[in-house]
Amino acid sequence: MAIALEARCPICNLIRGFSASDDYWSCRDELQPTGCPYDTCLTRHRALAKALFSLHPREQFADLRIHESSPAPIGISLWLRQNCKFYIMSGYFPQIPFGEIVHGLRNENLEHQTFDDNVFDFVIHLDVMEHLFDPFQALREIQRTLRPGGYCVFTAPTYPERTQSEQVGFLEADGLRIVGTPEYHGNPQDPEGSLVTWRYGYDLPYLIAKAVGFDIEVRRGYSPVDAIMGPMTEVYILKKHCVET
Repeated sequence: MAIALEARCPICNLIRGFSASDDYWSCRDELQPTGCPYDTCLTRHRALAKALFSLHPREQFADLRIHESSPAPIGISLWLRQNCKFYIMSGYFPQIPFGEIVHGLRNENLEHQTFDDNVFDFVIHLDVMEHLFDPFQALREIQRTLRPGGYCVFTAPTYPERTQSEQVGFLEADGLRIVGTPEYHGNPQDPEGSLVTWRYGYDLPYLIAKAVGFDIEVRRGYSPVDAIMGPMTEVYILKKHCVET
């Protein structure tokens, strides 16, 4: 049975109408508001926005240095683009030299970035981690580019039936190896989509802590007043250690 509700969107901070095909909101991408000033937003955008604004006041984001990887021009990504003076967007264009600007995005391989050390207050990515061959190397690079005390905040599909994450795409010396049936997700920079290389389970925080050493918090949202419901609402909050005095 279709349902509708009114909720305060954490991105625009306004009351909006939301609708879904069932009372659990079981389709991850269907919960879009009416009259959204940021084109539209998905549940993961609202969940990430709620986490961001709990870590730092919304009104102070204008002066923070932020890097977002592979943003779509909607939701929290569009809010950051419009409201943050030092916001940098990056994309992945492997045929073009890294560090150059391509279609308004800085060309970056997340696993081998061209940014200097200790640059950003926040690094953000929405559903990017499941498309990387070595996500932990990417997180090490993100940690390098963050200022002490800075945050990496991201979403990644986390399967509730999985206790162990599984890599399903490998880049090997003789080419690409895929385990099982290939799966592709939408990519705002590539109409052909992006190959899923990892399927994450509830061990992902442990794997990150073991490989990278961030302080880690995971928030799984269920908040009808914020229009955050349904599956795969996890937001990962990784904090770089402050320099000891």
